[in-house]
Amino acid sequence: MASESATPLVDQRIPVLTLGVGLALMGLGIGFLGLRMRRS
Repeated sequence: MASESATPLVDQRIPVLTLGVGLALMGLGIGFLGLRMRRS
C-alpha cells in the first residue's frame, strides 16, 4: 500500500527532471553551435 501512495509523487517529479535535462542539453547545443559559428 505504501508503494502505491508514493507513485504519484514520482510521476510528478519525473516530467520536471526530464524538462530540466532537456533544457540543459538544448543550452549546451546552442552554446556549442554559437562557438563553432564564432570560430569560423
